[in-house]
Formats: sequence, C-alpha cells, structure tokens
Amino acid sequence: MIMRDQIKDKSYFVTFLSKLENLDRQTEEKIASGSVKPDRVLPARLSMINSLIRRISAKYSSGMSPDQLLKEYFEATDLISTYWPGNCKFIGKKREILDQYSLGNYDTMLWMFSLGYLLDVSIVQFEKLVNVIDQDQVKDKLFEFITSAKIPNRPKLKEESYKHGWKLFGKLREATETEDKAKAESLIKAFLEKDWYKEHKNAGWYDNHKGKHDTYSGYWCFEAAAVTCIKGLDDSTYRDQQYYPKDLADYYRANH
Repeated sequence: MIMRDQIKDKSYFVTFLSKLENLDRQTEEKIASGSVKPDRVLPARLSMINSLIRRISAKYSSGMSPDQLLKEYFEATDLISTYWPGNCKFIGKKREILDQYSLGNYDTMLWMFSLGYLLDVSIVQFEKLVNVIDQDQVKDKLFEFITSAKIPNRPKLKEESYKHGWKLFGKLREATETEDKAKAESLIKAFLEKDWYKEHKNAGWYDNHKGKHDTYSGYWCFEAAAVTCIKGLDDSTYRDQQYYPKDLADYYRANH
C-alpha cells in the first residue's frame, strides 16, 4: 500500500485504526449486553457514525484500496438510516428545530453521499441516505446534485431549506451549475487550493493533526471528486492537490 496522506506516517494510521475498531467493538458489546443505559444508546450510535467515517478516511489515508472502505461505509449507512432522522437537525437560537444541519453533520452527510457515488454502491444502499434527508426535510443543492446523478428520476430541487447559518462551498456549488467544463475545472481547483480547508475552521476536525490527542484521520474533500466524476471533468490540473482523493475518482471511472 502506498501512503496517500502527507502529514502522518503509516504506523500512526495502523495504531489509529486499531484504537477506533476496538472502541467501536466495545461499544457494540456494551449495547448488546444492556450495560448502556437506554437513554445513552442514541448518543453512542451517533458517535459510532462519526467513528466509522473517521475509519474510512484513515483507511484511505493509509493507502488501502477503495474496496476496503465499503465495510465501514455500509455500517455507517445502516446506522444513519436508523438513528439519524430527527436527531441531527440544527437547533436555532430560539430553540426551534430547523430543516438543516450544522457544519459537522452537513459534512457527514455530504461525505456519505459523495463516497456512495464514488464507490458506486447500489441504488438500494444509496437510497437509505436519501430517505434520511427526505424525512428530515432537508433540501440542499449539493446533496441533490449528487443524488440526482445516482437517481435520475429524482424530482428537481426548487428551493433549499436552509434558513440560518453559513454560506460555504461557493465555488463547488458554482461548478455544479455551469455547463462550461473548463470553468468548472478552474472553480474546483480554486476551491481545493483556497477555500475548502479554510472554510472548515469551525469544524470539529479542523487542525486536529496538531492536537495532543490522536484524532487525525486525514483531510479529504470527497465531494470535489464526486462532482468531478458526475460532470466528467478533467482533473489533471488539481488531481495532485493534497485534499483531492484522486484514487477514488480513478476507482469510479474504472468501475463505472
């Protein structure tokens, strides 16, 4: 396996993955044995979703093949379909529940949609995520751009449901809307080089490679690869950018 990550070495990821897998296994055992209080099962399951996505990122960072990401992806999808609806929506200043997600939960869902497309999972598997955002009544252009590529008969989005918060992913959103491929390629290149990491300064994972605790799993903009593949773009000008998961884009092209 050839390392993809440019920050940590292979031994770091071996230890990191072993730790997460052990923690997830212990959590499963505690839930199965009934030692987790009923009111703590939901937080435990939601925490496992985050852990599984970190495992996916770490596996990719360490050089594992895309096929080796599917186990965690399917487990995360099943947990999301069961425990996410109604439990991860954004709560406003007046304690109102809004039809949108916080940045952290938005990333989770966007990465899951992007990975589902790049790994070419079945429609049945992909629809588990679609059903979740439909239940939550969350309408988002990037979600729908990827979803419509996977499910062509999906009704066209008329208006986003977001009423409060942030305006991020601007150049990537613009890339999805232009029919000019050269412009789209230029926008994604600029998004990766200037915007993606900087825009996530309020995300829980931002700069965690500098932390005292080993929480770093890699920094990957899976959504940029998904948009690239959906639009059939030439990624030669940005495929070696450190946040771009080029091997996932190549995997999709080779298998689809």
